[in-house]
Amino acid sequence: MNRAAAAIFLVLVCSGCPHRIEFGPEGPIEDPEKLYQLVTQAQQNLVTIQGDAKLHVSSPQGSGTLSVFLAISRPSLLHMETFDFFNRPVAALVSDGQRFGLYQTDGNVFYQGPASPENVSRFLPVVLPSEELVAVMLGQVAFIPPERKTLTLDRDEGVYVLKLFRGPVTQTLYVHTRYHRVVRSEVRGIPAYDLAFGNFKEQGSVVFPKEVKLLAEAAQTELRLRYSDVALNGPPDLTLFELAPPEGARVVEVDAQGKEVGPGPAPSPSGPPGS
Repeated sequence: MNRAAAAIFLVLVCSGCPHRIEFGPEGPIEDPEKLYQLVTQAQQNLVTIQGDAKLHVSSPQGSGTLSVFLAISRPSLLHMETFDFFNRPVAALVSDGQRFGLYQTDGNVFYQGPASPENVSRFLPVVLPSEELVAVMLGQVAFIPPERKTLTLDRDEGVYVLKLFRGPVTQTLYVHTRYHRVVRSEVRGIPAYDLAFGNFKEQGSVVFPKEVKLLAEAAQTELRLRYSDVALNGPPDLTLFELAPPEGARVVEVDAQGKEVGPGPAPSPSGPPGS
């Protein structure tokens, strides 16, 4: 058999072989409740991230990629800075979970107000509460409260398929067989978004996906976050979450919907009693 024929033969043989599946120290898991608990624990191991990433947005409003510096900490501390192609600052958003501040270099304007989903998602074409946004960036998935669970092993993809049910709503979790981290999450039965995670890296006892994708089909929107150089579970630098506007910036107060709050009526003059 010549080399070309041998190579074709090996491809055909290997394509028919099942994927080798690597399990964690517990071995193969058949109990859906046990896997559910292991997934929950695996997600809780990551609390903070600080470092650089690329954020790609594709939506009906436009598409593009930005360089991003991130500092995030559970449950809702958020610091995001974006830079243009020439690495010039474009904007910076900070939230402590109660209040938010957004500085835009174009116009030298600082917006501040409540940390509502509309305000903390100003960088994004989808609206997420700060706790949910932080969780997604940490590679974590919010679970529907399940009434029952099922578990199968997809040998073709080499993942567990853990399915959660609550009335007409289902959430399908594709779970890494070794790390017990969610690879994909798909929610059906209610308006929601899908998540996908990839390029998992081990750092001590923490397993972290360096690629995060959020897909909101109803909004025709996809977000992709790719981390490059990040530190995990370090003590958060609390100065990064301070909300003071830069010196000289025009400060604009906004409400929970992100609308500018106009100055209130001037107080009426009051004289001494009897005047």
